[in-house]
Formats: sequence, structure tokens, C-alpha cells
Amino acid sequence: MIKQLKTETATEHIREFLKSMEHLGFTRPEILELAKQAEQDGCDAVVLYCFSDPAAEACRERLRIPVVGGAQASVLQAPLVARQSGVILSDPARIGEKELFLPTLGIGPGRIKAIGAIHFQGKSIWDNREEAFAQLVEEGKRLIREQGVQCLILGCLSFLGLARPLSEKLGVPVIDPAIAAVCTAESLVRQGI
Repeated sequence: MIKQLKTETATEHIREFLKSMEHLGFTRPEILELAKQAEQDGCDAVVLYCFSDPAAEACRERLRIPVVGGAQASVLQAPLVARQSGVILSDPARIGEKELFLPTLGIGPGRIKAIGAIHFQGKSIWDNREEAFAQLVEEGKRLIREQGVQCLILGCLSFLGLARPLSEKLGVPVIDPAIAAVCTAESLVRQGI
């Protein structure tokens, strides 16, 4: 039996939205400082709320508490429910970046069979939920039909809350990286790691 734990969260935001890998490089020092401050403030773990897991390794080097990124948490959970998964990003321009990045996260070759994307560059996913969901449905269907994936991973943490309805619509497990990251952090804290 598992009893629901009560998790308290605290959120800090970087000053600017991450728009590109180049911009991500400029934000790493700020992310590292925020993570160090979280540890000093008594937080038990840090969750990086971006599918690029910005500054994760640098934070792990400097902190004694767990540092969990949404991408790594998601791709490590996917093999627990499917042989091969597909990732859906919010911008097709980021596919090449993720093809290089995702294999560095500790998963075996071939586990991420396909990476696709919806077309949401320059638009807020939060302000256009219905449109984003409709595009996720179509891209998910395509990855399942054409690539044979058995699980989908949402490749942007702004898709928070869309995994369950997408799973119900498509009939395959869909992993929400925001939830995967928080649950992974909770698990590590419970284990005293």
C-alpha cells in the first residue's frame, strides 16, 4: 500500500523565457545560483522545469540534494511502460537538438524511436491549450502509426496537464515531464538519496 505523501513546492523563475540553446547557455549561471539558494533555504530537491534540463550537471556538481530534469525523468520512466517511445516537442526547430541530447540521459539506444513536434513557435501553449492539444493528438497519431511507438513523452513542460487526456484519446501511455520530474524528486527524497 502506498499512502499519498504531502509535497510542498517552492518555485523560482529565471528572468527570461528560454528561446534557444544559445539563450539556454546564458541562463545556466542564474539557474545554478537559484538551485544553490534552494538548497541553502532547506529544499530537499531541485526540479528543473524545462525539457532541456538546463544546467543539470552543473547543479549536481555543486549541490548535495537531488537535481531532477523533466527530460531525464521522462525518458528513464518510459522503458517501464513501453519498449520504444516517441517524443513530441513544441517546435520542429528543436528536433535536431533533442536527437543529440536525449541519448545522453542514460537510456539505451533505440528506446526513443522517434521525435516529432507540433507547430507552436512564438505562441503560448498556456494561452492556446485547445489548439496545442489538437496538434498533440495529430502528431501522436502520426508517431504511433508511422513509427510504431508504444508510449509518448511530452517534450515541453508547458504541456503540463495534457498527458492524461492525450493518453485517453490515443490509447497509449503518455508521460508528462513535469509530473515525472516532481515524482522522481519525491522518490529520491523519500529514499534519503
